[in-house]
Amino acid sequence: MLFFRRPYHLSEDEADRWMRAQAAPLAEHADGVLVSRLQNPAARGGGDWDWLIELECEGVEDAARTARGDVLRSLVADLRLLGMRPSLVLVHGTTPLEG
Repeated sequence: MLFFRRPYHLSEDEADRWMRAQAAPLAEHADGVLVSRLQNPAARGGGDWDWLIELECEGVEDAARTARGDVLRSLVADLRLLGMRPSLVLVHGTTPLEG
């Protein structure tokens, strides 16, 4: 999962088009790519928002290989240069709560 801040210098529509174009090459390196806009539920009027790119991979090793790959590393570097504070995390396992 890749979390990052919105690009403040772009309008909402411009940011959406730009982010989807930046994420598109990731589809060649993952089983699926989901791009989501995140919003603070306490914010009124749709204020600030962030982004989440989820990469669906077969297993942990595939996910780690994708995370270390040139395409994702380049995107993270670009987001850093633009001040969008990217944070890349790898979900190693998920366990449902019982009860």
